[in-house]
This record gives sequence, C-alpha cells and structure tokens, in this order.
Amino acid sequence: MKVIATDDIKLPIFSENLKTYVIPVLGNKKNLKSPIKLAGGWRFFEDVIILQKNKKKIYKKILNFNEFIELSKSCKNSKKILDDIYHDLTSKRISNINLDFSKCNLMSVLNFTPDSFFTSSRVENLENLKKKIEKLKLQEVEIVDIGAESSRPGAKKITSEEEIRRLKLFFDNIDVGQLNFKLSLDSRNFKTVSSFIDYGVIIINDISGFKDKKFLDLLINKNISIIIMHMQNNPEKMQENPSYEFPIIDIYEFLKVKIKFLLDNGVKKSQIIIDPGFGFGKNKYHNLNLLNYFPLFHSLGFPICAGLSRKSLIDNIYKDKYKSDILPDQRLSGSLSLQNIAYLHGAQIIRTHDIFEVQQSFACLEEVYI
Repeated sequence: MKVIATDDIKLPIFSENLKTYVIPVLGNKKNLKSPIKLAGGWRFFEDVIILQKNKKKIYKKILNFNEFIELSKSCKNSKKILDDIYHDLTSKRISNINLDFSKCNLMSVLNFTPDSFFTSSRVENLENLKKKIEKLKLQEVEIVDIGAESSRPGAKKITSEEEIRRLKLFFDNIDVGQLNFKLSLDSRNFKTVSSFIDYGVIIINDISGFKDKKFLDLLINKNISIIIMHMQNNPEKMQENPSYEFPIIDIYEFLKVKIKFLLDNGVKKSQIIIDPGFGFGKNKYHNLNLLNYFPLFHSLGFPICAGLSRKSLIDNIYKDKYKSDILPDQRLSGSLSLQNIAYLHGAQIIRTHDIFEVQQSFACLEEVYI
C-alpha cells in the first residue's frame, strides 16, 4: 500500500469512511519548544504524524499536536476522541504486578529447548541453570522469560506434556520466592501455563495472541499480567510468504481488537501488555515498517514489549548490503542497534539475550538523548 506525503489533511479527520492514526514524533525534552511527556515516561513529543487510510491509499502529514487538536474539533464527538487520544499518549502505564513503566524494563531469556535458535540462551542442565540464575540476579534484570517450546521459524509444535517436562528443571530446583526479578512464562498452551501459574509465574507471554480463550480464567481470577503478541500463522509456517496490506496498521488493528475483547470480558487494563511480534510471520519489509512507525502503538494506551534480539532481520539487513549471512551468535551489534531504536521509541519492555550489553548501551543513550 502506497504512502503519500500530503500538505492537506482530509476533513473531518475522524469519520466512518476514513481511518486516522496518530503517531507521536519522539525527541529529547530539551530540544522541544513545548514538550509533552509520552506515557509518563522518558520520551517526549510535540509533533505527531497523521496517517489517514482511504481505501488503497495512505496519506501522511506531520502536524504540531496542538494544531492537530484544533483541526479535530470539527469532528463528531471530537471532545471524547481527543480526550481519549491525549490520555492514551500521555498517561503513565499501570501495572498490577508492580512493574515501573515510567522506564524501560529489560526481560532476559532462558530457553529450556534443545533447538532454540540462539544457543547461548539454552539451559543445558541444572548446574548451567543455577549459574545463569545467579548471573541474572547480579545484573538486576526486571523480568526473566522462561520457555520450553521453540518458536523459531520452522519449529514444530510440541505437546504440553513435553513442554511441562522440560520446565520442571526450573520449577523443581529454583525457589522463585528468592528471586529478585519477575517471572514470565513464554507459552501459548493453557495446560502448561495452568500447571505452573501457582509457582511464581506472574506474566504469561503468549506468542499466539490469545487464541486460547481459556486464559481468561487465569487472568480474571489471579493477579497476573499477559503479553499479547501478534503472529501471522504459526512458528512452523509463519515465514512462508507472510502478507499484509500495511503492516503497522494491520497489526495495530489486531491488537486493538484483542484489547477490546479482554477488557469486555473482565480483564483489567493493568494486566495487559502488547507486543507487535517482530519476526513472527513478517519479512524484512514488514519488520522495518513496524520499527519505523513503532510509536503508533503508544496510541493504544498500553505498555509495549519489543523483541528484536538476535533476530533474522539483522541477517536480512546485513546480507542485502554485504552479500553474506551472519548467524545468531554474530548478531550482537545489530541487536544493540535495533534495540536502541526501540528504546528511543519508548518501548517499556525490551526482551533481549544480552542484558549486560544492553544495559551499557541504554546508559550511554540516556546521557546523550534523554
């Protein structure tokens, strides 16, 4: 779908025949004349990109946020629409599990799979597990995401029984109550999640985007959060010719529908985290489209998790320029670059394999940009 830069905004801005999307243009507070704090956090904006979708065309215009507000006042129910937009862009993200979303939280990865795409994230045995846990405790990481089913492209689905068997290495040997980080379980299987939800898991990281509605029972009855991720198809087939009309808008609308369903069924706003799903049923163009327009997701009003670490996108970019492949263990520099962009775009959670290196990188960014 073609994006057309325009000097004219279609009026009324909000109507049944015209879809309008508001994307904050983020920057350093000291460089802005009238800075507005994004999501109660560390980034600011005063201008917004307006995308207007009309049939097969998307029109793009950058406006000062106050100018956008004035132009919007001619719309039906404009006060409520503008109040909602302002609230969703500026309000601090709330958390039922005491995560501080006024800053970027780092989520580390422990994989209890023999075939995870990045070998250094794999837990091989109990001794290896205990060493990794002690290192994470010293690094003061906010979240650790454990999983036992590979979601790399082409990975075949395993049974819940096998997934549970693999995870027992962690739950049978680690006292979760003694950990200084929050525990996330990366699983799309209700049987697996329900087996461990009473053993210290407080985040369900669901790559299937809440396909199994039985998760509602857990969310409504327990004080846990869920990460709703977008994935086209499933890991086994997700990279077989993925297709979108316009990725950022398609995925925004997918997440919007999921959020409404959860809220309508009794899930609290403070329990929901969203993830656009970089690399899950997306090619190079799709992923770069998401990254370029990433701040649109702030318009949904929920904390955002971004997983770009060691992804094949880095290989795709490098190969196009230098005509050679790079394996996951060679992608640290590319990981840091993409994660820095997500950080500057205001992502409240960064899921990464490289905690120490990301902490360094973000500390340096803060000195210059924040």
